[in-house]
Amino acid sequence: MDPRDSTSPVSPADLIAVGVVRRAHGVRGEISVELLTDTPERFDDLERAWLVSPDRAELRQVEIESVRHHKDRVLLKLEGVDTPEAVRPLQLWTLEVEPEQARELDEGEFFLHDLIGLAVVAPDGRRIGEVTDAGEGGGGVLLTVRRPDGGTFDLPFASSICTRIDLTAREIVADLPEGLENLGSADQVQPDPKPRQKPDPESNSDPRASRLRIDFVSIFPAMFEPLLAEGVVARAIGGGILTVKVWDLRDFASDRHRSTDDEAYGGGAGMVMLAEPVFRCLDAIRATGEPGAAPTVILPSPQGAVFNHEMARELASGQWLVFLCGRYEGFDERVRLALVDREVSVGDFVVSGGELPAMLISDAVARLVEGVVGDWNSVEADSFYTGLLDHPHYTRPAELRGLKVPEVLLSGHAEKIRQWRKEQSLRATLEKRPDLLKRVELDREAERMLAVLNRPEPK
Repeated sequence: MDPRDSTSPVSPADLIAVGVVRRAHGVRGEISVELLTDTPERFDDLERAWLVSPDRAELRQVEIESVRHHKDRVLLKLEGVDTPEAVRPLQLWTLEVEPEQARELDEGEFFLHDLIGLAVVAPDGRRIGEVTDAGEGGGGVLLTVRRPDGGTFDLPFASSICTRIDLTAREIVADLPEGLENLGSADQVQPDPKPRQKPDPESNSDPRASRLRIDFVSIFPAMFEPLLAEGVVARAIGGGILTVKVWDLRDFASDRHRSTDDEAYGGGAGMVMLAEPVFRCLDAIRATGEPGAAPTVILPSPQGAVFNHEMARELASGQWLVFLCGRYEGFDERVRLALVDREVSVGDFVVSGGELPAMLISDAVARLVEGVVGDWNSVEADSFYTGLLDHPHYTRPAELRGLKVPEVLLSGHAEKIRQWRKEQSLRATLEKRPDLLKRVELDREAERMLAVLNRPEPK
């Protein structure tokens, strides 16, 4: 039976998902299925099942010709599906079985699909939200709960938290740890007044009034909370100088499992992040901008141009930056080809994802936006602002464990202090980064100082 042509009066609501079609395997049309069951051996005796489309609008019965186990997945050969091309229209469809084909549940066990749609309430009856998705997380089952304000958070399906599950009443009584229901809302964190609290997303500063807008796209939006909660970036957000929003890429996935990655065509280790959610997310981001406004889309990548102060100044002169934070083996190449304006590297090393490089770049860029740092003189004195490294800094006490502050800094002689700092800046650059001296334009005073510093030591 060709699954693309079959129909059935069976309702998807009556079925139980046991796997997700990921991709074709080999040239015979085998299907690589990601398991949604902890008993993979149940596929060995499975002769027929149902394929359900990601939007659950289409339902197709399939005959299973063969079953093979491969690593943590199952490879199925379906009747009528004989080529990789025939598999592609079925990607992200779920493989589901009728209730009588499902294994019997032990007491306290539930099928994941039975949990979707349940109301989540606190022990005192307060409505917390509704379960919109359920799936296996790194430490067990995670329920995606949508709050009344539209935000979402992940709820561990553990007996210590989900104290009562009533399928008849369609609710889960959950005793949430403090702060859990606010996780995942890293749109914009207001640092003051204390105690800190996350504002309503509608209260974010107006992008039209701010001097720079930054959007982050990530599957781990909570990683950005420290950046937006403390420091000069947080203060600039609170002052309306910066507008920052974090987008959860999983919100733009097309399937009920919020998938954002899949196996690579051609095989090989590691997963590749899907292009479609990124395209949809960028469409949504652009739709929030002013008519005619276009963001600069940045991809943190070890293959990009090395980030430096000149690049930071260039990016700070723009009005809108979007960072795409990849994971695993990176994004599908079509993301780079069609969406990315700049690839930027923070050094010749690899980290687990693009979030940390994106935060590093955005912090360096934000400092160069007028008003972000309160004292602009401190920005101009930073290393690299003039093309040279910064001079040493000292504060109280004047002597510490035998180490003294240079006398010139205690003299009160402004001109001598200026000259000392300039000379020390040149000395640090000569000793640590002499390559910078080839690119910087020095005035006559600096050239004379450098000539003295370059003189060989007397024997």
